[in-house]
Amino acid sequence: MSVRKLTLGLLAIFAITCGMHNASAQHGEHVPFVDPMAFEPDFRWFEPVYDQDLADMRPNKRAATGWFGAIDRMNLYVTRPEDSTSYTRLDDGWGNRYDVGFMNEKDHGWLATYSYLDGPNSYNVTPTERINRLSAEDLPDGEPEYLNSRGYMVPFADRNTPGYSERIYFPGESLNIMEMRNFELNKTFRMEPYHYGGILEPMIGFRYVSLKDQYFRSEYRSTDSINYPIIISPTDDPTESFIADTSTAENRMYGGQIGFRYFKYYNRFMLSTDLRVFGMQNFQANQDVTTIDTTVYADAEIDGETIRYEQRETSRVVARADEFVFGFDLRAELSYNLSRDFSLRGGLQIMDLAQGVWRGRIADANDQALFVAGYTFGVTLNR
Repeated sequence: MSVRKLTLGLLAIFAITCGMHNASAQHGEHVPFVDPMAFEPDFRWFEPVYDQDLADMRPNKRAATGWFGAIDRMNLYVTRPEDSTSYTRLDDGWGNRYDVGFMNEKDHGWLATYSYLDGPNSYNVTPTERINRLSAEDLPDGEPEYLNSRGYMVPFADRNTPGYSERIYFPGESLNIMEMRNFELNKTFRMEPYHYGGILEPMIGFRYVSLKDQYFRSEYRSTDSINYPIIISPTDDPTESFIADTSTAENRMYGGQIGFRYFKYYNRFMLSTDLRVFGMQNFQANQDVTTIDTTVYADAEIDGETIRYEQRETSRVVARADEFVFGFDLRAELSYNLSRDFSLRGGLQIMDLAQGVWRGRIADANDQALFVAGYTFGVTLNR
């Protein structure tokens, strides 16, 4: 899909949304956003609520109007890149989701959702001691010869590995490293309750997804190596090299979506289901970089002096592409009223990007699928 077609599609979605809202609008109803105090909130969010009060309340009266919000903690499992032999394995990551919106007395409203997932962060590495094993000057009781303005030992390359009291490299490869950001803005409509009390809220809106996938593969070589490949030093001094190939694939997806929210009350409980079906244009970029870190020592003893350190970038390749992405986002949640407006909730979430995602290296496919599933828990206010 071309950029021109994508732009026309987004404009069409926006026009339809505004048209549906204005077609039956009364005076003042066409304004998409309202004054924060338009609903005259009393801020008695934690006022006690009793079972009898809830039992006597009809569903359309119990369904909240005004501003609402929710915060959820997410633990989601993500499939690995398709080039991996363990593609069907899932690795988990943690993130948050924030909902804010409003519903007016005429059953029209807006809903904005932002979520992020930091992870998974799965890799397979082997801690490997470097030739001089540690720097005594960088130990807690050490006395470095050279310090920077903050009192830390310099040069940095002579220090111990951060978080360790020794000098270690971590050769290996990534398995599943990614982070995802999601934003959506939806126009919502509330329908009349069904015969058994369920309420349907159709929605139409815009979705943006940013997904960054990282790949690395690294190798350690040394003149004193026993198991790793041996290198030859031109100066006959103890020498080691750390070779790292890294790739960063960025996916920026823009598009529209349609869906609904269906909920039903059971005394203090509310069972809800949210479904969004979306189509997005994905603008992709990927960058492969190869670097070599070489260190030369005066001798191979513990705390041996570093003669020279050199970091060199040997290769950098950049590629761009675009793909069409479609999929769905499904959530099922159960909430419990603690007070008039305040609730606790937990649930399950599944999101499927059926195609069009670039993960791994430039040489890997840029039309991969991504499947996410896990559980969520959080709090809601007037939802």
